[in-house]
Amino acid sequence: MNPVRGLELQNFMPGRPVSWRALYVYSPFCGTCRLAERMLTLLEQSYPQLAIASVNVLDAAELVQAHRIKSIPCLLLWGEDTTERESGPEKIYAFHSVTYMYERLKGGGLL
Repeated sequence: MNPVRGLELQNFMPGRPVSWRALYVYSPFCGTCRLAERMLTLLEQSYPQLAIASVNVLDAAELVQAHRIKSIPCLLLWGEDTTERESGPEKIYAFHSVTYMYERLKGGGLL
């Protein structure tokens, strides 16, 4: 996963064109986040076309508030459709399994 920081975070704020289609929000102190990150890393390794940006929740208070993220881990997915992008990203909070995440990402057009 590619970490984003500082000014790069502005690209994920509402009303801005999205350069990435997936953003993983995590905490380095969260065991569930580490497990979810391993699942996403496995998917990235298996599918080179999949690129996921990541951000530490401690560095992204404004982004968390703007997208109303309720808990972590959270994967934000932006669709290809312009109206879908304007309505905000889809949020995935439950990372059940690698197979489940594959199906969600495939359904979102990322795979």
